[in-house]
Amino acid sequence: MSHSQTLPSHTPVLIVGAGPTGLSLAIELVRRNVECLLIDRNPAPLPFDRATVIHSRSLECFETMGTIDEFLARGHIMRGFNIFAFGKKVAQTSFESLECRHPYDLNLAENETEEILTARLESLGGRVSRGWSLEGLNQTDTEVTATLKSAEGVETTVTADWLVGTDGIHSRVRESIGVAVSGHQYPARWGVVDGYLPNWQHEPDRAAIQIDAPALNPVPMPGNRWRIYFRVFDETQTDNLLEQINAGLASISPGTCLQDPDQPMLYHTFRQLSAHYRSSRVLLAGDAAHACSPIEGHGMNTGIQDSFNLGWKLAHVIKGEAGDGLLNSYELERRPIANAVGASGDIAEELRTIPDEPAAVERVKRALCAMLLPAQGQLQAAEAETEISFHYRDSPLVRSYHAQGESAQQNWLGPRPGDCLPEAGPLFHPQTAATRTLFDLLRSIGYLLLWLATDEIEAPNAADPASVLQPGDTCVVISTTSPIKLKQTDSTRVKWLIDETGRVHAKLGIIDPTLFLIRPDGHIALRCEPPQLEQVTAYYQLLQT
Repeated sequence: MSHSQTLPSHTPVLIVGAGPTGLSLAIELVRRNVECLLIDRNPAPLPFDRATVIHSRSLECFETMGTIDEFLARGHIMRGFNIFAFGKKVAQTSFESLECRHPYDLNLAENETEEILTARLESLGGRVSRGWSLEGLNQTDTEVTATLKSAEGVETTVTADWLVGTDGIHSRVRESIGVAVSGHQYPARWGVVDGYLPNWQHEPDRAAIQIDAPALNPVPMPGNRWRIYFRVFDETQTDNLLEQINAGLASISPGTCLQDPDQPMLYHTFRQLSAHYRSSRVLLAGDAAHACSPIEGHGMNTGIQDSFNLGWKLAHVIKGEAGDGLLNSYELERRPIANAVGASGDIAEELRTIPDEPAAVERVKRALCAMLLPAQGQLQAAEAETEISFHYRDSPLVRSYHAQGESAQQNWLGPRPGDCLPEAGPLFHPQTAATRTLFDLLRSIGYLLLWLATDEIEAPNAADPASVLQPGDTCVVISTTSPIKLKQTDSTRVKWLIDETGRVHAKLGIIDPTLFLIRPDGHIALRCEPPQLEQVTAYYQLLQT
C-alpha cells in the first residue's frame, strides 16, 4: 500500500484514483482476469468522507462483486425517510414495499466502503499503489503513456492499453485530455457532523428531512450514531453551528441534542458534466465525468455504477471478445443518467434553498405532500431512491425482436430491452430442493441466456443454446412444469429451473415462450419472442463492431 512499490512499465489498464469508483472498476476487471494498475496520489486512505448512502442498485452491484455480506454486516439499513415542517412530520417515504433485491438504503461511511472494496480487490490478487500522482499523459492509436510522480518526487512512466480517470471532480486525467466540463457551483455550502442523538423520538431506521430553518438532514449510521447534514448560507452561521444544529434537532424531537460530536466539516458542492467520457484510449468515470448535488445521495452511487457498466466492456475488448466500438456505448448509456441526476439535484436544491419565511416553507410543504401522500407518489419516490429504474433503452447495445413485428413489441408486458433484470422467484431445481431467484443467476462474468418456456414441451434441446453461447456465458431454461423431455448433454452451461408459482413468468411479462439475453451488468440486451437463437448470434456479431 506504500508509494515505494515498484510500478510495472506496462499494464493493460491504468486506473487513476482509488475511491469507490476506481476500486469498483479494478474489481470488475480483476475478477475477469484482466490485469490493471490502480494508483492514488494519497499515501494512505483518507480518514474522512462525505458520501453515506448506498442505494439498492449499488448494493446489487456489490453483491455481484462478492462483497455484499461485508457491507450488510457493517452498514445500517435505512428503510425510508420522514419529512418535517414547523416541528411536525408532514410526509414520509418507505422503501419496504419495493420489489427489488435490496428494498432499502444502506448507510455506511465512505472510508469504510473503500476498506471493503480494497479488501475484495486484494482477495482477487489486485492492489492499490498509493503515493503516485499523474503528471501528464500522451496517447497514440494503440497505447497511453502516463508520467507518474511518487510522494518523494521520483518520476516514472507507465504505458497502458487503456487509461481510466476516476480521480474526482478536479480530475487531472480530464484536464490532460482536454475534455470540456460544464456546470455550476451551488451558492450555499453543505456541512456535516457526526454524533449521538439520545432521546430521538422517531424511527431509528429512517432519515429525517427538515424543510424549515435550519434545514437539517439527520441520517442514521452504524453504532447508533447519526450523521447530520446541514446548510450554511453565510459566514455568520459558522460561529455557532452546534447551537443551530441542536435548535433544529429539538424542534423535530424535543429533548434531543447532539452528543459527542466530531468536528463539523463544510464544503462546496457542484453540478458538473463532462462533454465526453472517452477520448481515444482514455475514459472518465465517477466524479471525473460528472458531479451532482449531494442532496439525493446519488454521487458515489452513480460512479460505482459507471464502473459496473464500463468494467465488463473493457474486459471484453482487452480479451478480444468485442471490438473497441463497444466502449462507445459506455458514454451513450451513462452520460444521460448523470445528466438526469444532476437536473434532479438542481430541483431538490431549489426546494431546499427557500427563504426562511412561514409562507415559503408552507408552499414547499404543500408541494412535498402533493408528491408523497398519494400511493403513486410514494412508489415513484421510493423507486427513484433505489436507482433500479435507470435504464439503457436508447442504447445501440440493446435489441428486440417479435415475429409479428414492432407493433407487437408495444404490447409486451414486463421489462424492455435496456432495463435491469428484475428480481423474482422462487425457482426450483428439478432434482434438488434448492431454490433460487433471478438475481441469483447473475453470478457469472459473461452473458446469461434465459429461455422462458411456458411448459416443458416448448423447451429447447440443451445442445441448441449451448451451441451459440460465447466463452463465459451460461443458459438457464425456465419452465412452469418439470423437464420430463429435456435431452441433457455434456454441456454444464445449460441448466433447467422450474417456476412452479408462475411469479417469474409474471414478473417478466411472459405469456408465450420468450428468450432474454442478459448483459454481464444485469441489463437486458435482447428480448426475442418466440425464441430464435439466430437473434442471439446476430447480437454477438454486433459486439464485434
